[in-house]
Amino acid sequence: MHAKIIAADRRAALITSANLTDRALSSNLEVGVVLRDPEPVRRLVAHFTALMDAQSGPLERVHLS
Repeated sequence: MHAKIIAADRRAALITSANLTDRALSSNLEVGVVLRDPEPVRRLVAHFTALMDAQSGPLERVHLS
């Protein structure tokens, strides 16, 4: 599975296999789960924040406008 994670805040997150395109969402069979427990969501956000740390993280933060 090539999972995608969306966390809009530290209270809820979506983990899904779906590509977030019109075609993928309308034509593909995908699965996902919404987490509403703040503790696991907080840990997910902290993990990805650490991965995007400018000094030591391997990921680059993308700023959307």
